[in-house]
Amino acid sequence: MLDPSGLFARKLLLVTGKGGIGKTLVAAALGQQAAALGKRTLLVESAACDQLAPLFGSPDTDHEERTVAPNLDCINLLPPDNFRAYVTKYLGQRRLYDTVFSHKVVSSFINTIPGLAEVMLLGRLFYHAELDKAGVYDLVVFDAFASGHFLSLMTTPQAAINAGFGGPLASETTRVRDFLADQSKTGIVYVATPAALVVSETLDVLPQLQAKSPAKVAQVVLNRMPGQPHLDLINTSSGAYLQRRFIAATEAEKTLSAGLVELGLTYAALPDLGFIDEPLAPDFATAFFAL
Repeated sequence: MLDPSGLFARKLLLVTGKGGIGKTLVAAALGQQAAALGKRTLLVESAACDQLAPLFGSPDTDHEERTVAPNLDCINLLPPDNFRAYVTKYLGQRRLYDTVFSHKVVSSFINTIPGLAEVMLLGRLFYHAELDKAGVYDLVVFDAFASGHFLSLMTTPQAAINAGFGGPLASETTRVRDFLADQSKTGIVYVATPAALVVSETLDVLPQLQAKSPAKVAQVVLNRMPGQPHLDLINTSSGAYLQRRFIAATEAEKTLSAGLVELGLTYAALPDLGFIDEPLAPDFATAFFAL
């Protein structure tokens, strides 16, 4: 089981891991549980297709915060929209944006400067978690990219600073990096599954994150841990398959546990729920984390 209450003392949680292992569901459950505990929570993604809002039975968010449950909003942040927000809201230059930029110009401009889109994405997370004068959100949960892309994202602020970004972008990037590095405010939730290849990749990526990322790993989650099949099934073909799967998962769990000890990290296991109905039940997270 996972008790996420300690994670909720932070302002920003970054949820990552190998693609296709339930990372989005874990992020959604964290957001739902935080909201149930009374924290005004924002669930964030940056994806071509919305995945978070539909989990709560809501239409796509279209780069605007949408309330999907009590105390819980979702938003999907994409590079052109983040650029517009930076120029119009943070720099206060709406007329400049309306006069000079079009969608095609913005896309070309963002692609010309390496790291600009990533810096603005992290800046937007920083804004919602720390700077919003209205103080709307107590917690921001980012359903982040898969681990390789995420590692690149986390190294972008320092790379941008080293590259000599100037003006307000340079000072803002420094503030973002320092916020990410504050372990009382930001933490990484790394999601894995009990499969040998996933565990191997996890134990390869985690030291790199700890060494290169300003944000540090606060929690490792072992998702989709199968239970031992019932004794009545052991002598059936399906039961034999489930038993082999359980044994393989247990071995992978042991490998992960030993590797995390060397890294000074621990993990919490979550069960394999199989197919998940949408929208999520209002008490889904409470039940999920208690199993």
